[in-house]
Amino acid sequence: MQQEVSPLSAVPELSFDPLISQQFLPSANKGMTASPFASVFDRYYYSKIPAGADVEQLVQKLRSLSLVEEAYLSKKPELANTPFPNTTTVLPDNDPRFSFQKYAQADPLGINAPYAWQFEGGDGKGTQWADIEWSWALNHEDLAAHNIQLLPGGINDGDGSHGTAVLGVVSAVDNAIGNIGLANKATPIVSSLVRSGGAAEAILAATQVLSPGDVILLEIQIGFGGPWLPIETQPAEFDAIQYATSLGIVVVEAGANGGADLDQYQHWDNKYIYNRDLPDFKDSGAILVGAGSSTAPHYRLDFSSHGNRIDVFGIGENVATLGATSTASTTGYTDYFNGTSSASPVVVGAILQLQGIAKANFGEPYSPAEIRRILRWLPFNTPTSDMANDRIGTLPNLKQIISNLPTPGAVPNDTEAPLAPTNLVVSTITETVNLNWTASTDNVGLIGYDIYVNNDPFPKARTTSNSATISGLTSGSYTFTVKARDGFSNLSTENNSVTVQVDASFTPWSASSVYVKDDIVSYDGVKYKAKWWTQNQRPDLNSNLYDVWTVLGPY
Repeated sequence: MQQEVSPLSAVPELSFDPLISQQFLPSANKGMTASPFASVFDRYYYSKIPAGADVEQLVQKLRSLSLVEEAYLSKKPELANTPFPNTTTVLPDNDPRFSFQKYAQADPLGINAPYAWQFEGGDGKGTQWADIEWSWALNHEDLAAHNIQLLPGGINDGDGSHGTAVLGVVSAVDNAIGNIGLANKATPIVSSLVRSGGAAEAILAATQVLSPGDVILLEIQIGFGGPWLPIETQPAEFDAIQYATSLGIVVVEAGANGGADLDQYQHWDNKYIYNRDLPDFKDSGAILVGAGSSTAPHYRLDFSSHGNRIDVFGIGENVATLGATSTASTTGYTDYFNGTSSASPVVVGAILQLQGIAKANFGEPYSPAEIRRILRWLPFNTPTSDMANDRIGTLPNLKQIISNLPTPGAVPNDTEAPLAPTNLVVSTITETVNLNWTASTDNVGLIGYDIYVNNDPFPKARTTSNSATISGLTSGSYTFTVKARDGFSNLSTENNSVTVQVDASFTPWSASSVYVKDDIVSYDGVKYKAKWWTQNQRPDLNSNLYDVWTVLGPY
């Protein structure tokens, strides 16, 4: 093999490796060697192009070599297809409450549902979805035309208000009566939790009637005496979700309203099952949803779960949708549907719109993993104002996604970590530490930086800038490192670590503070000790022999 590629030494600035790994070569699989095309793949090699190189000149030089059959610049798959126009007109302006549905409007406020409606399938046509919770008013005037099926085994038991609101966000009929659903032509189904097998059985019931590309929405959360958590915290539900996604069904799950930092949630077996950075992470395949503000720029609402397991956010407050007082209600509306309960159907609506377009244009939907990638693809969605600390992902931006529409089966997956930030510098001021570093870059997009202290697996702080201030430290030795994180939660390697000694036995001088004998303060890099009571006497101006401050020296 070395002898074969040696003529390429004429291009010393490039080094070559086989394009196809040995285990995937047809020649390594005797069952495939009968194909006349089987032997071609072991002749492909690739090289990364050095920074600043003249690409065209390198390609031409390679083509001039007798050993080289062809040389070309390989492009990464790009998100680019143009969908067909919609054959069933959507008329939101005829629905009197559409103007209140801010979550449907153009970015940055909403997901821009009207942009998708102009394309075939962009109204959810050809898709199905199942809402799993307790009860619904299925004969509501904005739902009745769907003739919504209640799956066997469950009972429609409750006041219907929550389920009706959820159905309204996604499936309110385009009928000039009230609201309009984001995916108003999708077929809604409901599966009740009120059954012997609970949520797990309700999920399995839905899998029996749904097809690949359809969606299950889990409008439920679970509590164990602490904050509310996603329903997949329970093993049976986790397994049911994993089974559904293995069938190609997209599962969307409310991240819960307990304000939990899922990165630090420790399961009953002491494992950190929701932290992608740690070895105990468990992935059910579901898309977990956080709750963002109804105003833009968006921010995480206090009650929302957050962490690197949250994939995407929806609008978690002031959502205009349908209302009900009982399962028999036929009318009613609300402008104040809130929580991850309102955020999750916003995401479901966006997914059904994308799946409808995919089926209409390509004849097949996206897989659950591909939908997750699309929603995490930072350049094509709407971020919060502080992604590093909000940690709820992005809001779907249908115009950007559809304008760069990927082909099912070829949705890019970002597994490339950001480059490590460099040149970390740390300075101390008593119990406060200031850090600065050279910014990192990423092939898709950064969300920020995690600052680690003394090998703690959990970040001490997070920031979107290339600097941070950490306060409240006690006296001792601290080693700081910084890692960059991207929208797919890929972490860079750490930069250079810096160790500092913190002396928290004194505080920075303040003109408004009162100091008494033997109090120690710092000012402009120097420590001072008070001789008697003092206030508003700057140490550097009052440290002579008979003044109130004694100079102790630099710190």
